[in-house]
Amino acid sequence: MGIVREQAVKNSIISYAGVVLGYINIIILFPAFFTTEQFGLIQLLVQISFVYSQLSAVGLITGINRYFPYFKTDDKKHNEFLSYVLFLSTSGFVITSILYFVFRGPIIGAYIDNSKLFTDYFYTLLPLAFFSLLFNILEALVRVVFKTVFATLLKEVILRLLTIVGIVLYITKIFSFEYFIYYYVATYLMVSMLLFFQFVHSREYVLKISFLKIKLEKLRDILKYGIYNLLAGAAMFVGQKIDIIMIGSMIGLSIVGVYSLYLYIASIIYIPMKAMSRISVPIVANAWKENDIPKIIDIYNKTSLIQLIIGLLLYIGVIINKHNLFLLLKKPEYTDNFGIFYFVGIAILLDVSVGLNSEIIAASSKYKVDAYANIVLFVTSIIMNLIFIPIWGGIGAAAALIITFFVFNLIKSLYLLIKYKMNPVSSGQFVAVIIAVICYFIGDNIPVINNLYLDIFVRSSITAIIFLTLVYFTKISGEINQRVVIYRDYFLNKVFIRKK
Repeated sequence: MGIVREQAVKNSIISYAGVVLGYINIIILFPAFFTTEQFGLIQLLVQISFVYSQLSAVGLITGINRYFPYFKTDDKKHNEFLSYVLFLSTSGFVITSILYFVFRGPIIGAYIDNSKLFTDYFYTLLPLAFFSLLFNILEALVRVVFKTVFATLLKEVILRLLTIVGIVLYITKIFSFEYFIYYYVATYLMVSMLLFFQFVHSREYVLKISFLKIKLEKLRDILKYGIYNLLAGAAMFVGQKIDIIMIGSMIGLSIVGVYSLYLYIASIIYIPMKAMSRISVPIVANAWKENDIPKIIDIYNKTSLIQLIIGLLLYIGVIINKHNLFLLLKKPEYTDNFGIFYFVGIAILLDVSVGLNSEIIAASSKYKVDAYANIVLFVTSIIMNLIFIPIWGGIGAAAALIITFFVFNLIKSLYLLIKYKMNPVSSGQFVAVIIAVICYFIGDNIPVINNLYLDIFVRSSITAIIFLTLVYFTKISGEINQRVVIYRDYFLNKVFIRKK
């Protein structure tokens, strides 16, 4: 447990460092030195390669977590576990690549009119998807032997630092845009090779591959589980990314770039949810084991409210600083489409406001319900985007995201309500929304300071202090109030001790 806790702390620190580097890339460098079409191409390649690698993995990422304990042996050969992983991932990539070539005509036809630049890099997707698949498989393999820190460092920090290097080479005219794309693909190879070296150095596996020793029964079992997870998990991941893929086909790369940027900014709302999920999921799983429904309800209610409160503060924080954001982004394509953020932000707020519903269902004996909900997410996303993108463009995709997340979470929330009487909605959430509206008007009407960074600091600080003060005195969250008292007493004790 000590190893897990230590690595969790290190992973969290690295992840937050990665967020900072990500914002330097996405908010400052790419908008300043690349056209929206060029940035859109990069984002489209990344999203499609993600789908490509997910299909190629055949559900192995979760399959490795599930099956490794059953293959693990003291001699580090692990009953030819690597042979199963290599055979399935290679077969999956080959089959997916064959389909990619077979449907080359329809794919190019879908993008040739609105995203011609993407068709010029059609074959670039193959190595990008392969390197992504390689990294994901290696990451899963080192994770099950509790060697997670270096993989997180590579993914969250090194990859983004390498991207910054590439951008500098592009800015200084050492790279053309074409060579920047090739370099960008090569960064995925670099981090994969570094992770492979750690994989070998860990000596947790014997690098001996023998397809002849693969047992058909075990292979069938892993494949069956993998396909189930592919249909369930990939449906969710692809459903969340299909909007960018469809925008590229139906509108063009420029809007892909704009939409991706505002989606990335809005994703800060997810950070508290991810942190709480890492802490709460093991507790929820144990509560299910002990059939402690009241404990799960308590966690469900508290996390839903806290996530919404923090999410609302982050959401209005971006909105009241939009004039500062425009100074950073500069290009009219970004400033003219800020409405996308309003809708995307609301969609994510809907998602976090119902807390850990997916995690609660997935940890229960009724975990298949979560898979069915993911399939609904996928189908709803496609239908809504087909309806709204032709009408409203990028804002239409954002509106489709609201409807998709609403339907997705309504299904899961109703299931938990009907089956287990779990209801995350409370009066505290409505009060939190009212507080957010009040603080928005206050923050938006603070006089502008000519210094961009000083204005951000002053405007955000005043708004946050008022927001948190109102949350504290309305007592809508006992957890937040309790935490404030603990920090207050800690601070006062420190001051008192120093004075003595």
